[in-house]
Amino acid sequence: MAQQYTPRTPTRRPRLRALLAVAAGATLLAQPGLAAADEPERAAAPAAADHRPGDPGTTTFDVFSDIQGHIDDWDAVLTDAEQAAPDSAATVINGDIVDRGYAEEYAEVRDVMDAHERDQPLLTSFGNHEAYAPAWCDQQTLCQPSWPNGFTPEDLYGTYFDFAGTDKVYGERVVNGVPLIGIGPDKLMWWEDANLDDHVHIGEEQLEWFRDRVETRGRSGEPFFVFTHYPLSNTVTQSDGDAGRYHLMEEQIREILGDYPQAVLFTSHTHADIGQDWWAERVHVPGGHPDGFTAVDTGAVLNRQYIQVTTGPQGAVVRARDAQNGTVINELTVPKAEQGAGRTTVTLDTPTEAVAPGRQVDVTATVARLGNGALGGGTVDLDLPDGWATDADTTRSVGRVKSGERKRLTWTLQAPETSGTARIDVATRDRAGRQVAGTSLDVAVAEAPSGKTRVSALPFLAENNTHGPVERDRTNGGPAPADRGAITIDGETYEHGLGMLAPASATVYAGGRCSRLTAEAGLDDNIPQGSQRRPLPGDDVGDVEFVVEADGEEVYRSGVVRQGEAAVTVDAAIDGADTVRLIAEDADGSSSWDYADWGEATLTCAG
Repeated sequence: MAQQYTPRTPTRRPRLRALLAVAAGATLLAQPGLAAADEPERAAAPAAADHRPGDPGTTTFDVFSDIQGHIDDWDAVLTDAEQAAPDSAATVINGDIVDRGYAEEYAEVRDVMDAHERDQPLLTSFGNHEAYAPAWCDQQTLCQPSWPNGFTPEDLYGTYFDFAGTDKVYGERVVNGVPLIGIGPDKLMWWEDANLDDHVHIGEEQLEWFRDRVETRGRSGEPFFVFTHYPLSNTVTQSDGDAGRYHLMEEQIREILGDYPQAVLFTSHTHADIGQDWWAERVHVPGGHPDGFTAVDTGAVLNRQYIQVTTGPQGAVVRARDAQNGTVINELTVPKAEQGAGRTTVTLDTPTEAVAPGRQVDVTATVARLGNGALGGGTVDLDLPDGWATDADTTRSVGRVKSGERKRLTWTLQAPETSGTARIDVATRDRAGRQVAGTSLDVAVAEAPSGKTRVSALPFLAENNTHGPVERDRTNGGPAPADRGAITIDGETYEHGLGMLAPASATVYAGGRCSRLTAEAGLDDNIPQGSQRRPLPGDDVGDVEFVVEADGEEVYRSGVVRQGEAAVTVDAAIDGADTVRLIAEDADGSSSWDYADWGEATLTCAG
C-alpha cells in the first residue's frame, strides 16, 4: 500500500514506522526528519493512484463527522468541500450529526446542506450524540436524575431515520459504482444493561448482511468503503484509550474486513487532529490478508476537519482536509488489490493463558481461504512436542474450504507434568499433500509460585467475567481490556489486585506450594455511569459475595458486600492446593454495578 503523510509537525510516533514496515509496498513521501537510510525494506508495490477531484473516470465523495451543533463550522466545512471538489458525488456523515437527537437539531443541519445545494446521495451513521436527549428535560434544561425524561429508543431512532432517509442503522449506497457501506448500533445498550454505556451492538442479522456486502464488494479488488462512528480499539488516533472500547462485536468486524486489503474503514468520535501521524493505520487480523485493511480517522467538523476520497481505476486517494486554511494535511493511497490465485491461511490459538502441569487444554486451528478459488479436500496436521498427547488424530480432514470461508478444528491436549513453554506446530495441506499454510503456537505450562506472590502476576488457567477480561491491577470497566482506573474501595486505593464484574472468576496455579490467599475485597468506589450520567437505579449500588475455592472446594465466603462499605479482609487457607479460584458472585441475581475488586490479592507460598 503506497501512503503519503504530510504531518503539520515533524514529530513521529513509533507505531507509524511499524505501520509502514508491514504495509505491502508502502512508501513514505515528504515526511520531515526521515532519511532514506531509515526506510524499511519493502516489496515492490503496484502503481499508486494519484487521482484528483475532477479527473476523468474518477468519483469523489466527502466524509464528515461530529458536527454536534456546531452549525457555523458545518457551513465553513461545506464551503471548503465544494471549492475543493465541486463535482463531489456523495455525502457521508459518520455519526454525531447532532448534539442530542432533537428533530430541530437535524433540521438545522439539513438547512445548511440545502443552502449549499447538497442534494447528492447521503449515507449517515448513528453516533452516540444522536441519543443524548434523554438526559434533558427540554433543550435548555439538563435533567440527568430523571433520565430518560419520557424518551424511548424508538423516538431517537425514528428522528434519526427521518433525517437519514432510511429505516435501519445500516445500509449501502452505491454511487457511480463505488460502494459506501454503513454499520451501526441496532440496540441502545444503556437501556439493555446498566453496566454499559454507548456500546455498539451489532446483531446477527446485521452481521450477516455486512459479511455478504463485504464479500460481494471485495471480489473486484477495487477499494470499498465502510463507515461506523466509534473506532475499533488500537487502530487510529486516540482509539488506544476510552474511545476504543465500545464495539461489542469488534472481533467479528475485524474478521469480516481482515481478508480485504482494499477495504477502508472510516471511524470518528475522537475529535483527534487528523494532521497527526496516527490518523490512519493498517489493521492486521490473524489468518487474514497479510496486508490487513486500512482504518482512517475522519476528524471532526467542530474542528473544521474532514475527509475527501477520490477513487478510480488505479485505486483510491484519501485526503485529510483542514477547512480553516483550505489545505490537504494528510494523504494516503489505497491501490486496487491484485486478483490472482487465492491463498490459504491457518491460525492456532487457545482460550487460556496457561495450563497446569498434567492437565488438559484446548487448541483450535482456523483454516481460512482468501481470494479466488477454494481449498479442496484439505487436511490439518498437528505436530506436538515431546511429552504432549491427544486422544484425537493429529491429522484431520478440514474438507472443502470455499473462498471467504473459515473452518475450525479443536484438539484437547494433555500437558506434561513439567513446567515450561512448548511450541505446537500446525500445517494445512491440499489434496496432493502439499503444505499450503502453517503456523506455531507457544503454550505455557504453569510454574508453581514461591514466596509472597501477587495473584495479578500469575497467568490465568481459566477466567470468566460479565464484561471483558478480568483486569489486573485495576478495576473492571467494560468489554475492552484496561478500560478503567486504579482499584479503590471505600476511599482506599490499592496498588495491585484483580478487578471483576460479577459473576466472574479467575483460576491460578499454586502447585501445592502455597498456604494462604489474602486480599482486601470490596466493590469499587467508581461506578461507570457513562456519558449521560444516568442516575443509579434506586438503592441498588451493587452487592457481591467473594468466594475462594482450593482445588474446587470452597474455603472462604465473605457474605454480601455492598458498594460504599469498607473492604473485607480475605484470609483463606489453601494448604497443598494445586489450583486456587477467586470468585465474585452477584448476590441478587443481577450484575448491575457489581464492580468487585480483590485489592492486594496475594499468595503466601514456600520458598
